[in-house]
Amino acid sequence: MGTIYVVIVILVVIAIITGMIIGINKQEKIKQLKENYDEALSGTDKKTVVDAGRAYYSALREDGKLTIYDEQAIANDLASMKDQ
Repeated sequence: MGTIYVVIVILVVIAIITGMIIGINKQEKIKQLKENYDEALSGTDKKTVVDAGRAYYSALREDGKLTIYDEQAIANDLASMKDQ
């Protein structure tokens, strides 16, 4: 019986560590997508902004689907871009 509990505890610890690693990787991905979006916003290519914005906002969503508010945020960012 004691061995079973040790195995269960070890499996739980492994699951927790794996979850933490996945969470860290997701946060790094989101950070990179945000940097890409910010870089696109400093340029003049609006299609690149839309693509980068959609990638960033969809990464923030649990289901990966953009909301109307995400699309509006991207549209607002597009409207505030300097025309060059």
